[in-house]
Amino acid sequence: MSKPLSPLYWPSLISLLAAKLAIHLYANTLWGFHRDEFLYLSLGRHLDWGYWSNPPFIGWVSALIQATAGDSLFAIRLFPMLVSGALLVLVVLMARELGGGRYAQFLAGAAMLLTPANLRPGMLFMPVMPDIFFWALLAYLVIRYINTGHRRDILLFGLVFGLSFLNKYATGFALLGMAGALLLSPYRKVLWSRDAALAALIALVLILPNLIWQYQHNFPVVAHMQGLAENQLVNVRIKDFLTGQLFMNLSVIPVWVAGLIWFFHPANRRYQVLGWYFVLVFLLLLVLRGKPYYTLGLYPMLIAAGGVWWENLSRSVWLRVALPLFILLLLLPALPLGLPVLPLPLMKQYCTYLIDKAGFDGPMRWEDGEIHPLPQDYSDMLGWEELGQLAVKAYREAEGEDVLLYCENYGEAGAVDYYGKGQDIPPAVSFSDTYRLWLPHTTSAKTLIYINSELGEDVGQLFGDIRLVGAISNSDARERGTSVFLCRKPKADFGAFWAERVRGVLSGED
Repeated sequence: MSKPLSPLYWPSLISLLAAKLAIHLYANTLWGFHRDEFLYLSLGRHLDWGYWSNPPFIGWVSALIQATAGDSLFAIRLFPMLVSGALLVLVVLMARELGGGRYAQFLAGAAMLLTPANLRPGMLFMPVMPDIFFWALLAYLVIRYINTGHRRDILLFGLVFGLSFLNKYATGFALLGMAGALLLSPYRKVLWSRDAALAALIALVLILPNLIWQYQHNFPVVAHMQGLAENQLVNVRIKDFLTGQLFMNLSVIPVWVAGLIWFFHPANRRYQVLGWYFVLVFLLLLVLRGKPYYTLGLYPMLIAAGGVWWENLSRSVWLRVALPLFILLLLLPALPLGLPVLPLPLMKQYCTYLIDKAGFDGPMRWEDGEIHPLPQDYSDMLGWEELGQLAVKAYREAEGEDVLLYCENYGEAGAVDYYGKGQDIPPAVSFSDTYRLWLPHTTSAKTLIYINSELGEDVGQLFGDIRLVGAISNSDARERGTSVFLCRKPKADFGAFWAERVRGVLSGED
């Protein structure tokens, strides 16, 4: 029988939540939409049980937000902000469940407030923030089961895993790690218990529609993962993966490291399964060259345990005050990398200093393996409105003509759809990501608005009249130089050309 838990300390929790919300209300609209946010907005306009690179959860949330709060930058970023706040509350509850009192709860909550790992994900409308929350909730349920032995926590584990799987397939790593950790613990019998089988059934019922959808569409997630491994994960170096772990939770290293030590301390043997869970998933992602942020869901439980460790160690008032202040001082120099709190000119100066003076270039290393003036996520928030205006300008020139509007990637397509709203331009089509699932198989168009970084050779040969309408001029945008071409007077049957290309893309030949 576990000992009674300490009361939940509401004043500090409310204060931390208020600070969390204030930070995001300031920063959330300082920069523009991110490339990926345009994709998730688009998913909300095409509700389904699955998408090319995502399970359906983010699409459902997108549809709900657009139907209620609208699709402004402020509106769509309310969701990750609220989930981020819920994560802070969950970590406080986790610290309490691990035996933490008033100070442990405060320190755990303050650490979640001040870690970069809960700042930028808490701003961007992506599956990342719900993913971190669901992983943390799975760990919380395991702690609850260890403390109480209630079968409801096993059943809830199945429910939460099902929802987490519908948000990101990477939650499979969490399940593998937890299963391995249970095998190494006295709780291994849970794995083949009747309750675990029922939890698995609950999860299966939830994810089955998505699995059926994947089957009906020839498992696009497999093709997506192959492309990810070939084009992005191949550039993830072990050094960068490990450096990323330190940076993502840089300011709270004293807390999460203490939490890992706490889980493996002999006095806390019954919670050791959580320590092995961290180690196994960490090693799995390291070997498979996962992106550094794939581990973010592992740290909330360490931060909660770290709060308990420090509470037990530090009895003096000055040390208890000094530690959160030390965390804050560690965060401040790195805060602009964790959350875009600086306007563009100051952010560029900051990154230049890090690269040239401090010799710290990791955050500025993009997926292509090269060093750039800004972090990739920041450059991905620039230039989109300019592109949308260029697309509208091209369509105005072709008004009255039968037009197909093609974009090379989903960011361009999503931006054109967003900024072209109310301008009567046709919906963008693309062979990129989920947009390929919405392709028209045929077209009667004779005019093509072609958006790409350069004019494709096939397009250049097909049309007799090609005019450059304009290009993104923002030199700091990742899409800088992306051009809008107005293509007329096809030399051959454009409809036949389009149908052939679509068949090639859908069959996997292109």
